[in-house]
Parts: sequence; C-alpha cells; structure tokens
Amino acid sequence: MRAAFVLATWLVTGCDAGDIDGPIDENLPPNAEPNAGCAKSCHGSDTTNAPPMGLGAVAETTAVGVGAHASHMNASPTWHRKVDCADCHVVPMRDDAPGHIDGDNVAEVTFSMIAGTTSTWNGTTCTARCHGQTAWGGSHTTPTWTQVDGTQVTCGSCHGVPPPAPHPAVANNNCAECHPTMEENSLTFRDPASHINGVVDLADSAATGGCTSCHGSTNSAPPKDLSGDTARTAAGVGAHQQHLGASTWHRSVVCTDCHKVPLTLNDPGHRDGDDIAEITFSALNPAGAYNFDTATCSTMYCHSNGRGNNGTKSWLDAGMLACGACHSVTGTGMSGRHSRHINGENMECSECHATVVNAQQAIINANLHINGVHEVKMAQGAWNPNTRQCSNTGCHNTKSW
Repeated sequence: MRAAFVLATWLVTGCDAGDIDGPIDENLPPNAEPNAGCAKSCHGSDTTNAPPMGLGAVAETTAVGVGAHASHMNASPTWHRKVDCADCHVVPMRDDAPGHIDGDNVAEVTFSMIAGTTSTWNGTTCTARCHGQTAWGGSHTTPTWTQVDGTQVTCGSCHGVPPPAPHPAVANNNCAECHPTMEENSLTFRDPASHINGVVDLADSAATGGCTSCHGSTNSAPPKDLSGDTARTAAGVGAHQQHLGASTWHRSVVCTDCHKVPLTLNDPGHRDGDDIAEITFSALNPAGAYNFDTATCSTMYCHSNGRGNNGTKSWLDAGMLACGACHSVTGTGMSGRHSRHINGENMECSECHATVVNAQQAIINANLHINGVHEVKMAQGAWNPNTRQCSNTGCHNTKSW
C-alpha cells in the first residue's frame, strides 16, 4: 500500500520531458497536475505508466523509448500474463530515487526473477528467459524491441511446437494433453495468465496421460467416457468429436464453449463424485441450456436460424449437419428480405455472404460460420449492421433490410 500511495503522489517538479528519441524540455506545462504521477507527467497515459507516450511525447513503436511496452503490458493478452514494470525495471519509489531522472535519459533495465536474472539488454534486443531458447526450438529468442509487427510472438518463436526431445512428441498440436491451460487440439490458451509466469503447468496426471487417463483418447473429449463407453449413442460420448474435430464448415469448437474446464485435478466441480460433466455455455450461447434427461441442447445460438437463441438439438443425433438443418436455404423464416432476394430475385447466398459461402452453398471459411457475427460481404456496396441498411450495391442505392 505504501508503494502505491507514494507512486500516486509523486511530485513532478523534478521530471523532464526529454527522451533518447526526442528533445529535452525542462519546463512542464503550466497546467500540469502537481500530484499527477509518472503516467500523466512524463511518460505513459491515463491508463498506464509505460509508453506510449514516451518522454518528449514520442509515440512511435520504432522509438526505443516506446518499442514493445504496450505489447508486454496489455491488460487483456490472449496468450501471456500481463508483464509488470518491475519485470524489466527497478521501479522508483520517488521521483528523486537513484537512477531515475539521472540526466542520461536512458531507462535502466534490470530484469526480475520471472524474466531471468541472467537476461541481458543491449539497447536493441534482449535475451530473456520469457522469450525462450533456441535449444528449445525457438525461432525468435532474441526479439528486436522496436519490431512490433507480431512476427516475433507467434507460437514457435520462444520454443518449438512442440519443443525438441526430450520433450515428448505431440500429435495435432494437442498441448492440452499435458498442459491444462491450453485448449484441446489448438494453440489457444484457456488461461493466458499461466503462460510465461515462471511455472510449467502440468496436469496432475500428466505422467500417465493427462486428462485422457480418465476420458478421451486422442484428445481429452470422449470417446471414451468415464464409464468406458465409446458408442455415439451414449450420453457421455454423444457429439463430442463432431464438435471438437477439424471442420470445413464451422468454427472450431473448444471445450470451454460448453464446460468450465478445470486447470487442476482438484478444481471445484471436477471429480465431485456425481460423474456428471457440468455444462456451462460460453458467451456464444448466453441462453443455452442442456437437459440431461433428454440429452438435448436448447435455446442455443449455434443451432439457431441466426435470428436469436432459438436452436434445439439432440446431443445424440448422428452425422454431419446439412445446409438447412439450422437455417432455411430458401429464406423461409429468415430475417428481413431474405425470402424476396432468394425466391423473388433468384439470388445466391454467396452474393451477400461472399466471405463465408460460395455459389454452390459450400462453406469457404469455416471460422466465419457460427461465430456470433452476421458476416455480410457483397461484391459491390456496403452493409451497415447498426442501421441494417445496404447501400450502393448495384441493385439499388441505400435500402433498409
């Protein structure tokens, strides 16, 4: 608490507005707040003490004083824990602390235990434990600080996918087999805060096969179920693989779309004695419900006609669903002027949904199908989802749907 109080009450009279990338200005503006702290007085913004802005009001990531600060300190990363200032710097308790505002306009870099105390910074690149090692199969283990284009943070940049031996080989990128913070058969993180946190997260039973020790086979989802069933007609098996398997016609479904996935063996709700998997639908299906007696999902978006949470589907139904199983391909019951365009004008679905489906009604981008968005893309013209209007389509000017 003392540290937070002092940081919030810094006096700014000793701050300069200079930077290694910009001119020095010893005079703060006359309306500067005397207790504004580092974020408003010299660098950072209203939401973070880290650049941008850098000293001298520099904001370009190509400037060393800015660089990849925001990429590290993103408040909601999708693949790593939020990096703290103290992971790379000794954060001063006062504006006149040693090393702060010392006249050289250079931020001293002192790595924490998380980053690795043997890590180095040469003014351009860093060698930090959090960026892996080439011996682990990493391709960008000494990233350039001012290269903020995403090429240095792809899976494989810090360690192989999977890392080389003695790490075990993994089929289909199924890291979740041993690492419970990962989604099944994908490189997506269930718990980004557990990545690059100094701890290797392993399932409690990883030594004997991870989650598949109790259920699943090639991945953690049945078949087999807890009773050893492998038949599609068993409720514990059902359509698991039809949802999780690679698909050419729908977005990838992950375990967390229907379950609260435990991160450890003894998480609440896991192994609680009832041998029933709790169903907790994600935001894609905010009204979704599952009836254990009938093995039926209801009030679902993903099996709806696209007009709301009105889909119902038996969990035990077999086979791939055809176009028309969820929504009409003739426009019947669909929103707005679907029927008029399809039946009256003999238009194809692809004429308004060109990024999703082709003229043969085959899905051409599975990630854009059943993703919670009405993907409207025409060869000519524009669609405004807020006003529900088309404009300059070649068929007509602005028209309400």
